[in-house]
Amino acid sequence: MKITKIIGHYIQLPLKEPFIINYATYDSMHSVIVEIHTDTGIIGYGEGVADEHVTGESAAGIYANLEIIAPKLIGENPLNIESIHLLLDEMILGNPALKASIDIALYDILGKHANLPIYQLLGGKTVDRLDYAKVLSVKHIEATKKDIDILLESGYKVIKVKLGGNIFDDILKLKQILEYIKETDAIVRVDCNQAWSNPKAIVQALKSIEDSKLKWIEQPLKYNDIEGMKYLYENMNVNLMADEMIKDVHDLARLKTPHFDLLNVKLMKCGGIHNAVKLIRFAEGLGIECQIGSMVESSIGSAAGYHTAMALNNVKSTELTGPLLFSQDIGDLKYDIPFVDLGDAPGLGITINKETLAALTVKKFEV
Repeated sequence: MKITKIIGHYIQLPLKEPFIINYATYDSMHSVIVEIHTDTGIIGYGEGVADEHVTGESAAGIYANLEIIAPKLIGENPLNIESIHLLLDEMILGNPALKASIDIALYDILGKHANLPIYQLLGGKTVDRLDYAKVLSVKHIEATKKDIDILLESGYKVIKVKLGGNIFDDILKLKQILEYIKETDAIVRVDCNQAWSNPKAIVQALKSIEDSKLKWIEQPLKYNDIEGMKYLYENMNVNLMADEMIKDVHDLARLKTPHFDLLNVKLMKCGGIHNAVKLIRFAEGLGIECQIGSMVESSIGSAAGYHTAMALNNVKSTELTGPLLFSQDIGDLKYDIPFVDLGDAPGLGITINKETLAALTVKKFEV
């Protein structure tokens, strides 16, 4: 089998409402969709979603680099995924979301060639179905309570709260949220997106919270504050999750002793399914449980993450709900709150709506 054609789409996915975190507000998500065509007629779809604050990439950069790299992949065997990753690493340093877009398309091709869903190629199901958290944007407390009412009525059990302001104001808000849900069966995860800065103040503030509904605090400090994370791990009364500080298996391997309880793995952050498996397996050897997280991808990137989570027992949670946030999506990944249904169709197992893809495409190239 050989790659005969590659098409790149720069698209904008419209959000139902703005998505707000501590450092940005998004009215739409910019994404790069990759089509890899083969001489057997099989087409694989991949996706790259950038976040400048996490990998240093932009959607425009992914698109521009893809246009340069794509011609060099023509004639390659798409089933040789490891070999193509080595080739990509020789051509360009870093750029994990770019590489994820190609990687996901290759796995889609492999699954369609084998007539198997991707999770079967990765080892098969470890669970029958996957659930996910509802992520709440940064809002004032009354608006947050209204959002909680809606998500509980919808059937969600796990709430991920985005914080990221003054530590003491954030803790006050967190206490109010925990009090608001105390009579429900919901649980809370907190993501600070690197916004807090004083480890001792964090530890002191969290001592005022003793609530089993609070499951973990995710990446409260800057990605390079290794000593601060170590202090939190040793002194905090809540589980600590790393995200931005660990992009790939090499970041994890460089730490002599990881100082966190959990790790948020993102395909866009590590370079796709192939590299995510390496990272999750390495973390398993260190006794660190993983989550598959999201950069707010369409059905393509989200499905790829769910296939990875389905097959690896060390993945204990998922947060891939981008398609639920969009007013238009290019795929048909099936959600039944609070579960996702991957089905047993080959490859990614989704159908691409080519009309919607064309309508959302800002620019396009073909080689």
